[in-house]
Amino acid sequence: MKKTKLFRNLIITFIIFALFNLPASARTAQLNVEDVWGIANEKFSEVFFNSPVAMSKDAKGNIYVADMSNNRIVKIDENGNVLKKFGARGSGNGQFDTPFGVAIDNKGNILVADTANYRIQKFDSNWNFITAWGSFGDGTSQFGLPREIGIDSQNRYHVCDEFHDRIQVFDENGKFLYHYGGRGTGNGKFRLPQGIAIKQDPLGDKVYICDTFNNRVQVLDVKGNYIEQLGTGEPGDSSNKFLYPRGVNIDSNGDVYIADTFNHKIKKFNSNHVYKYSTSLGIANLEPVFPCQVLPIGNGKFIVSDTGNSQLIRFNGYSTYASPDLNIGKLRTGDKVFSGSTGVAVDPSGNVYVTDSLNHRIKKFDSSGKLLGKWGGNSGNGGPGAYGIYYWQFTTPKQICYNKKYDNIVIADTGNSRIQVFSKNGTWLMNFGYGHLTLPVGVCTTSDGSIYVADTGGNRIVKFNSLGQFVKSWGREGMENGQFRQPFFLASDSKDNIYVVDRSNSRIQKFDKNGNFITKWGTKGGVPVTDPLENWGIGDGDLFLPIGITIDESDNVYVTDSSNNRVQKFTSNGIFIEKWGNFSSSSGNFFSPQGIACGANGEIYVADGLLNKVTKFVP
Repeated sequence: MKKTKLFRNLIITFIIFALFNLPASARTAQLNVEDVWGIANEKFSEVFFNSPVAMSKDAKGNIYVADMSNNRIVKIDENGNVLKKFGARGSGNGQFDTPFGVAIDNKGNILVADTANYRIQKFDSNWNFITAWGSFGDGTSQFGLPREIGIDSQNRYHVCDEFHDRIQVFDENGKFLYHYGGRGTGNGKFRLPQGIAIKQDPLGDKVYICDTFNNRVQVLDVKGNYIEQLGTGEPGDSSNKFLYPRGVNIDSNGDVYIADTFNHKIKKFNSNHVYKYSTSLGIANLEPVFPCQVLPIGNGKFIVSDTGNSQLIRFNGYSTYASPDLNIGKLRTGDKVFSGSTGVAVDPSGNVYVTDSLNHRIKKFDSSGKLLGKWGGNSGNGGPGAYGIYYWQFTTPKQICYNKKYDNIVIADTGNSRIQVFSKNGTWLMNFGYGHLTLPVGVCTTSDGSIYVADTGGNRIVKFNSLGQFVKSWGREGMENGQFRQPFFLASDSKDNIYVVDRSNSRIQKFDKNGNFITKWGTKGGVPVTDPLENWGIGDGDLFLPIGITIDESDNVYVTDSSNNRVQKFTSNGIFIEKWGNFSSSSGNFFSPQGIACGANGEIYVADGLLNKVTKFVP
């Protein structure tokens, strides 16, 4: 398989948009959490990272990792040996909820962006709590999503307040000093800034900001005045183009390293911002799948947090290239854990099927969470190297559905641009879609066994008969009725109507089985705008970059409103009924809910892509 094809195929492996919660209003569903699947058990000497993000290094060379979905900071040496694990889920001093950022200040103190608690916590070098500040909101010392922290030469703390498109600056006691930035595309303006690094210099500090949704890295002074930028701002993959860069760092020579996240590589520039090289994809393990941050550790070496594979990768860097030499963290390949839990389906017996996307496999459970089977490459045992193109293999499978007509399982094998069909016991039956599909994400079936596919790369819906033969298609890229921008998951109701999650249009579109438009709903009534970030709805019935959808026996529609970190329930005509969930790793809440499925007894299963878990809700 060619590298260029792999780059393209992996673009949709993880969701690029940042995600967070907003205050809930009245009509909240009364559901109980009965079970959660996906929790790893580990010994002290080992670590199962769960979506690691930011990293920092102290004066002794020890490395601190924000192990986001495990709600902790992990301290390791440069060889990956575990020195300390600090923190647990909660809101007390020394507790965290999905921490995104960690930094070491000029005095050796440790700063943590305690993201879902909307605050910064400060500790001394022995992890003794010093202070904390921040709350949810858009005022000073309040955050929409506190992400990474940069330290300037005056020991001031520059915090990426991502959803307010600004940097807030605090003194070492947490007192607010000033902020800079604001929403926009001009110099010194941002669209969801995520990564930050500060080059301390007696002639004047320089602040490097990953201006993620403007596809560039801006260089500013400490007051936010524009100096220059790396990248043209146009999306792409070259020496002067990036695709949603999320991490930036600087080594002792002033060389700049950028985590070019959706190009799946690290790009290095010298101190004069002259391009030196890019890391190539480690084909054997498809790594890094989703690089979030990069940390130079000396002697040309650097460590990358591969959020997608929940590992760290250490590289040896040379003058014109770099090569991986060490993976840090245990693979999430065990029977009880996931790496990118994305799609979920339920059969009439109550068995549950999960697409464990970055393990490139399907896992089957009974309703109590007992593993009944697994299939895919590497005999279903998963791992980054389990992907493949043969009939028993998958590459980042996404939606999965149960076909009532033929009592089998249908899977969107996204990275291979095909649909695969298996028996409920994992026996391969057929695959199809070659020549018709480009990066299909969604799939559903109707009562006659017809198979409908969200051809995401082609921005259309494709209908196949039960034998996998092409029947028809409809749609193209656009914002009108019957047009799509990133159609994702699909569902069908008792009348064989088709519901499409039109992701970047932040809406649901409903069609009859022949593709005739019936209705739509979502933010602004399902009428989108060109920039998805300007279509960010938070009210009841609004959607922001939704992903998953399912329909119960009464034709009620459930949507994972992923970037609002909640599930919403509607009538079949799009009238809002109720909702549940907020941005948190706590029980019953979400961070990027994706697949969703209903059982016969009212139970609802939600696959959480970044928390790597499946939650079972019951009435």
